[in-house]
Amino acid sequence: MLATALCSTIAAAQEKQADPPSANAPPPATSTQTANPEPAPAVTPSPADDTKRRLDELERQNAKLRDELEQLKEDHAFVEKRVEQLMPVKDKITGYLDFGFFYVQGNGSGIRNDTGFDHFPEYRGVVPEQWVFMGDPLSTAINSRGEPPALGGSRAITFDPIKNGGQPSFIMNSLNLSLLHGIGTTVTLNAAVDFVPRGRNPSDSSQVGLGDYIDAKLGYAEWKPTATEQYGLALSAGKFDSVLGIEYRNQDAPDRMGVAPSLICRYTCGRPLGLKARAKFLDERLIAALSITNGSNFVEMFPFYDEIDHNAIKTVSGRVSYRIPIAGQGIEVGTSGAYGAQDLQTDNSVSQWHFGFDARVDYKDLDVRAEFVQGKAQGKTDDSGGNIAPCNVAPCLKYKGAYGLVGYRLFNWLTPYSRVDWRDALHQSGASFVYISQLMRVTAGLRFEIGTNVIVKTEYTLIQELGRVPNFPDDVFTSSMVVKF
Repeated sequence: MLATALCSTIAAAQEKQADPPSANAPPPATSTQTANPEPAPAVTPSPADDTKRRLDELERQNAKLRDELEQLKEDHAFVEKRVEQLMPVKDKITGYLDFGFFYVQGNGSGIRNDTGFDHFPEYRGVVPEQWVFMGDPLSTAINSRGEPPALGGSRAITFDPIKNGGQPSFIMNSLNLSLLHGIGTTVTLNAAVDFVPRGRNPSDSSQVGLGDYIDAKLGYAEWKPTATEQYGLALSAGKFDSVLGIEYRNQDAPDRMGVAPSLICRYTCGRPLGLKARAKFLDERLIAALSITNGSNFVEMFPFYDEIDHNAIKTVSGRVSYRIPIAGQGIEVGTSGAYGAQDLQTDNSVSQWHFGFDARVDYKDLDVRAEFVQGKAQGKTDDSGGNIAPCNVAPCLKYKGAYGLVGYRLFNWLTPYSRVDWRDALHQSGASFVYISQLMRVTAGLRFEIGTNVIVKTEYTLIQELGRVPNFPDDVFTSSMVVKF
């Protein structure tokens, strides 16, 4: 440190002794100044040039990202195709629990007797007064299975699984188990079973109810040939869904918007046994379905359903629809019909026919559906011996009906809905019974979706008898909590 300080002192002294430069003398020239006597000023890029440079760089990066994305899409499509080829459809077990609460006015039944022939005197001397029924025994349905809480002495529909007289009650509507099993890459096995808990007093010998029972709802094999993949052809054999109308698609508790079926579901929501083909054309806009079955597409509760046929003539059913794609599923319109020998009787010449029209609009959060049906079961009469009661060999049925349903998804979890349905039918079986059904129902309800596995629905149905049928108390309040798995 001492040496450093000494050197600094000597240098300072030498500086003082040197002559200072003259004020007018020019500064000494450096080598740089000699080579470039007047250097050019630095150029600053303009904002427009800088923006262009940045845009060019972004375009280059975007082009690179697009190339990478296209490559990833191609890789993903290749992997998907290989997975489909190497791994057939896996076994899939699903199902749901349907639990509810209901209350029905009056005695829980949708029919009343025309005591004294006060309203339909034309049946006096033809059918006993206690068997002239006014109304509809299935109009007070309280669940997606279409079960009423009481039948009110019905003679045509005799299976009365709930029979609580319409008293307020909790009910386990069903416990469903469904199976999808892949066989190779083109065949699937589909099955669905309902476990139905119902009450029965085993100590009461007069009770003939089943109590708890099992309902085999579906059981069919479906083949989709690869050679017709562009048409989406599907061939089915077994017990499958109906091909009539549109309500059958959403008749199970998790899929149905509301709780109970419409008044015309009994004609279109059945699951017959036989063969079915379905195909799509015009970029899946035109859809055609055809089936050959033992019996009609009526539901099992209604007395024109024939799982095991009693005659040689099969029922042919079909539907054609066209879909206009817009936001959502689009607009779909269709027509359907069926013809065959009447169910539950042995004469091949006794016919049964049905036709209908349907439409659906699924636009964004709005869902609108409507159907109209009309049909007839010819029946058969033996008037020998002076018999005056028609349809005494095979029962007769003629019917027409319609419904309109509107639902709007206010939120992801809330959908209010409303439905108006109507039915006009006459069902007679000789002197055994006659049903005059003329009624309209108005239903309002709310559907709550709690997450992806829990659905809660509640609805109130106002029932109004029409024509000469007197109005009686039979309005329905019902609810359902569906838990899917």
